[in-house]
Amino acid sequence: MNALARRLITSLILLAIISMVSFSLLKIMPGDFAEVLLMQQMDGDAPTEEALKKFKQENGFYDPMPVQYLRWMADLGQGDLGTSFQSGDSVTNELMLRLPNTLILALTSILISLLVAFPLGVLAALKPDSIYDRAAMTFAVVGMAMPNFWLALLGILFFSITLGWLPVSGYATWAHLVLPSLVIGTSMAGITARLVRATMLEVMSEDFIRTAYAQGMSRTRVVLTQALPNAMIPIITLVGLQMGKMFDNVVVVEAVFGWPGIGRLFIESILGRDFPVMQGCILVIGITYIGINLAVDIIVSRLDPRIKGLV
Repeated sequence: MNALARRLITSLILLAIISMVSFSLLKIMPGDFAEVLLMQQMDGDAPTEEALKKFKQENGFYDPMPVQYLRWMADLGQGDLGTSFQSGDSVTNELMLRLPNTLILALTSILISLLVAFPLGVLAALKPDSIYDRAAMTFAVVGMAMPNFWLALLGILFFSITLGWLPVSGYATWAHLVLPSLVIGTSMAGITARLVRATMLEVMSEDFIRTAYAQGMSRTRVVLTQALPNAMIPIITLVGLQMGKMFDNVVVVEAVFGWPGIGRLFIESILGRDFPVMQGCILVIGITYIGINLAVDIIVSRLDPRIKGLV
C-alpha cells in the first residue's frame, strides 16, 4: 500500500470519527431530541406521554445506538441531513445556501493575508534588525494577539461609524465583504509574515544563495528565482492549515458582521438548539478541514520530492 492510499484511509477514518461525534450530539445535548422533533410537527404544542412514546417507537428511537447511527449514515449517504427545527427547510439546502458565502469570505481573507504577509515578511528578512523589520514584526504580533471580535468592533467603530465608508453588517454589496475579510486577513497575515521572514532568513544564509551572488545575479533576481521558491514549502503548509482552520475565524466574524455563512448558521443552530443543523455544520467543517490538509500534503510532496510521504 503506497503512502497516498494510507493517507486516504486515514482521512476516511477521521471522517467516520467526525460523523460519530456529530451523531452523538443528539444524545449528549440537554433535552429530548424526539420531543423537540414531535413538537415541531405539532406546531409547538407539548406532546403527551403516549404520543411521545408512539413517536419514538415509529421512528426507531428505542433502537440500539449503533442501529440508529447506521440508519443516520444511510440517510447521509443519500444527501439527507434531516430538517431544520427553526426554518423547516432541508439542512442540506441550508448548508448549500450558506457555504458559498463562507467560501467567498475565506478566499478573500486568504488573498488579503498573502498580499500583506509576503511583502512584510520578505522585506523584513532582507533588512533584519532594521526599523522596518521591527515595525513589520510589531504589526505581525499585534495581528496575531488581537482577538477577531475586538478587531471587528474596532473596524466597525472606525470605518463604519466614524468615517462612514463601509456598512456595519449585511451581505447586499461587495462593500459588506471588506471589513469581515480585512479582520480575518489581518490576523492570518501576522502569522504568515513571521513565517515568511523566518524562512527567508534561513534560505538566504544557504550556500547556493552565496553562489548565486558570486555568479553576478542581482539581489532582486536572487530573491525571486532562488530564495522564494525554496522558502515556499513551509509557507504553503501554513497557508493550508490556515485555510483548514478558517472556520475558527468565520464563526465569530460572521456573527459580528451578520454575514450569512456557515459560521453564523452554526451559532444560530446552537442558540436555537437546532440539532440537525448543528450536525450538518460540524460535518461540513470537518470534511473541509480534512480535505484541505490532504490536498496540502499532496501539493507539498509534489513540490519537494525530498519529503517522504505522499508520492
